[in-house]
Amino acid sequence: MRSLVVALVAVVLWGCATNLPVPPPPPTGPVPDLVGTWRGTWGGEPVSLLITDQLAVGYSGVYLGTWQLGGPQRPGIAGVLTTTIRGSAVSSRAEGWLGNDARGRLVLLVQTETPDGAQRLTLARVADDRFQGSGESSFRWGPRGPAELTRAAGPRP
Repeated sequence: MRSLVVALVAVVLWGCATNLPVPPPPPTGPVPDLVGTWRGTWGGEPVSLLITDQLAVGYSGVYLGTWQLGGPQRPGIAGVLTTTIRGSAVSSRAEGWLGNDARGRLVLLVQTETPDGAQRLTLARVADDRFQGSGESSFRWGPRGPAELTRAAGPRP
């Protein structure tokens, strides 16, 4: 009986496990409108982030499929991240969470799944139209290292 309980607890914990990075603390003030195109470099290669929507998203909790039944929500983004993988531009659906860093700056945590694996960027807002930070790819041929994004001029989507 005891081994059955241990096995059930292990299955539940494994089911709750995630490879998502730990989010920054929630933003303390109003969140600016970030919708639009952001371009720059990541690890010396071109990168762009098209933010199509800002919304309250669940970072963790209880889900039934894609519907969050319970758990905390925080400001987030949805869009498309285009990175350079093996010399080619690869676009993938991106999701992100907003928070504050220890210095009180707005932080954007972006995650995407490409056909090659996961990619993550952690960016701090250093000016109204610029984010800086770094990122990593779960595959060795993907971008990693310093990243900088600047809002592209022009109309919002």
